[in-house]
This record gives sequence, structure tokens and C-alpha cells, in this order.
Amino acid sequence: MDKIMADDAAAYKLDGKKAVPWILFVMFFGVLNETVFNISTPKVAVQYDLSPTGVSWIITVFFITFGIGTVVYGKLADMYSVRALITNGLVIYALGALVGFLMQQWYAAVIIGRAIQGVGASAIPALIMIVTARYFSPPDRSKLFGILASTSSFAIGIGPVVGGIISAYIHWSALFLLSLIPLLSIPFFRRTFPIEVKREGRLDIPGLLMLSVSVTTFVFWFTDPSWLLLLLGIAALGAFIWRIRTAAEPFIQPELFRIRSYRTGLLAGTILFIVMTGMPFVLPLFLSGVHGFNTDRIGLMLFPGSISAVVFGTIAGRLAASKGANYVAYIGLLLVGAALLGVMFMMTQWIWYIAFMLIPLYIGFAFVQTGLYDKLAQVIPLELMGVGMGLFGLIAQISGAFGTAAIAQVLNKDWLGHSIVPMFELGASTAYWNLLIGFIVLIIVAWLLYRLAFGHKRQGR
Repeated sequence: MDKIMADDAAAYKLDGKKAVPWILFVMFFGVLNETVFNISTPKVAVQYDLSPTGVSWIITVFFITFGIGTVVYGKLADMYSVRALITNGLVIYALGALVGFLMQQWYAAVIIGRAIQGVGASAIPALIMIVTARYFSPPDRSKLFGILASTSSFAIGIGPVVGGIISAYIHWSALFLLSLIPLLSIPFFRRTFPIEVKREGRLDIPGLLMLSVSVTTFVFWFTDPSWLLLLLGIAALGAFIWRIRTAAEPFIQPELFRIRSYRTGLLAGTILFIVMTGMPFVLPLFLSGVHGFNTDRIGLMLFPGSISAVVFGTIAGRLAASKGANYVAYIGLLLVGAALLGVMFMMTQWIWYIAFMLIPLYIGFAFVQTGLYDKLAQVIPLELMGVGMGLFGLIAQISGAFGTAAIAQVLNKDWLGHSIVPMFELGASTAYWNLLIGFIVLIIVAWLLYRLAFGHKRQGR
């Protein structure tokens, strides 16, 4: 059958043996760009004479457009064919790469290229998660969520490694060219993914603009705090809330927020992703600024943790299918907390010990993501799956933008150099010690919220 009606879309099953390798291929390169530039920020700062706040925009702007694009593609996936959407996203992703690479002599052009990359790359995780939730049976879905989480964790972890090697031996601008590789998957998606009939609905442009203004303004406020930006962000957010409550076809259906487990899960995910994106941003700055590591040595230190996520993410998916999502989520949170403590207490000791502690850190991230994705897929109604998973993607990416911008801002403050715990004055490492304490507190809060959302009863449609 060439076309699949909207009512039958949930019953369609992809050929897993053919689809999964390509799904993982594009997922890897879609997520890779979240951290591949992190390790090159010292070189970028030197080339353009930028402060930590200024250079953070090469990462932050990607998170902004990536996050907003994620929920847009999620919304469009409830109306249009996933096949067409992912093809267009991959082309835009490559276009942004060419802009950044060919016009690298201007930092403004680099930022524009990163913004375009974010728009295109956002199609990948948004649509892949929707395809997984929509077209795979529950047992297969849990397993694939685990593999996707491991792929995502691996891409986040390996990003600084790849970035460090390319920056050290070629040039940081060559990192843009990695975004051309996913174009190889377009023939597969055009041939294999279903051609879905257009569903009723339209994209609420005013609502999209209100949300975009709110998100962007808040991120700017973290970078350059001012009352004007804060008031503008609050006003735009208030207008967006009013819009989704009154529009005939709102950008995001308010029914989603009436699901207590969903909205609490979003909050837990927000906190979790601040830590997930904050660590790959903080560690290169710590290793470079305090210990004088160059980019390839930093990449080598981060490699063991990132590669371990590949194996253990797959295990997480199998455990979620057999023992439940909560089981793997709690194990993951415990591993992340323990790893952060281990990094804290070895910051001034044998520095290569950090490489070993990153193994449970990235394994923990993979476990938590698997449990969280699986639980959210259980509580979102099928007819809202696209926008529901897309909104979670927005929360994840904007959390990264907020986290990166906030950390860059805090690192410029003198007070961070004084230890929160007076008995631990660690000299140049003190600021990073304080940040890790903050990360541990956030992980505890995320655990409490996850337990509140999903810990008391079995969720399901």
C-alpha cells in the first residue's frame, strides 16, 4: 500500500532490520552537533577575541533553534508525512553547515550557520522519537528507546572527542562538514518510510512566534541579565499561554498540560538535561583552563565514558522492556550522582581518574533517558504523540541552552571562586567544584520529580 491513512498510522510497522541502522545513523549525527563544538571553544575564543559568554553563543544559538525546531517538527508530524519532513530537515542541516564553513572568517556568519544547523538538525531526534513511539510495538519500542538513548549519549560524549581531534589536527571550522554526512540516509527514508495522507490541522504561526520570542529572550537574559529582557520574556510567555488556551487550533494543545505525569516529567527532564549538557561544556573549560590540556588530550579523556554508553544504553532498553522504565531510570540517576561525586573529590588529585568516572556518568545518562522517554510515550495520547514528544525535545534542548548560557555567565563571576564548603578551598578548581555541587543538587531534584511523576503507579494509555 503506497499510502497510509492517519487512522492506520499507529498500526504500521517498519522493517526493524532495515530501519534501525539508518535511524541510529541519523540520530548519531543529529545529536553530535550538540557537543562537537564544545571542545573547540577555546580556539574559537582566541581567533575572534571573545569572552566565555561571547563564545558560548556558538553552542547556545544551536540549542535555541534546535529546541524550537523540535516542537515545530513534532507538531508538523501530526499533520504531514514524516518522510517528507525528515528529508527537508537533513537538507537544511547541510545548508547551515555550508554557510558556517564557507563564511568562517566572520563570527556572525558562524552563528548564523549554527542557527540554520539547529533548524535542520531538530528534525532528526524529534521525528525519530515519533516514529519509534508511533510505529513500533511496546516491547520493541522500549528496546529501541534504549538503543536511541545510548546512541544519543554516545554522540554527546564522543562529540568533544571528535571535535578535539579535528580542531587539533585540521581546523575547528571543519566540524561543520560533519553535517553533510547524514545526507547519505535520504534515499533510504524516501524509499522506506510511509507516505502518510495529510491530516487536518494547521500550524499556529502566532503561537510559534510567541513561544520563540519567549525562549530566545530568556536565553539572552541568562547571557546578559536586564529587567527589559526579563519582562519581555515573561510577557511573551504569558501571551503564548493565553494563545494556546483561546486559539481554535493552538500550536500546543493545552490537553497535554492537564496530564500530571507528563508535565512533571517535563520538569524532571528539564533539570536532567541541564546537567547532561552542562558537564560536556564545563569539563573542557576545566581541563584546558586549570590543567592546560590541549584539545586532543581532552578528547582522549572523554572517550571512555562516551563509548561505554553505546553498550549499556542497549542494556537499558532490554531492562526497560523486562523490568520496567522506572528500574532503569533509578539506576541511571544513582550512577550519575555517584559519578559527579567521584569527579568532585578527584579534581585536584590524579586528573586522569576523571576519565574513569565519566564511564558511570554517561551510562547513567543513557539509563535515565531510556526510562524517561519510555514513560512519556506511555502517558501521551496517540493523537498528540507528535507535539507531545516534540515539546519534550524542546524542553531538552532549551534546557541545554539555558544551562550553557547560565554556566558561562556564572564562570565570569568572582564569587564562584570561593568554595561553598569552606574546608574545601581548591584554588583554580574551586569554581568548578562549586558547579559540580550544583549539578548534584539538580540530580536529587530530578529524582524527586521523576518519582512524583511516575513512581507511584503504573502508567499507560
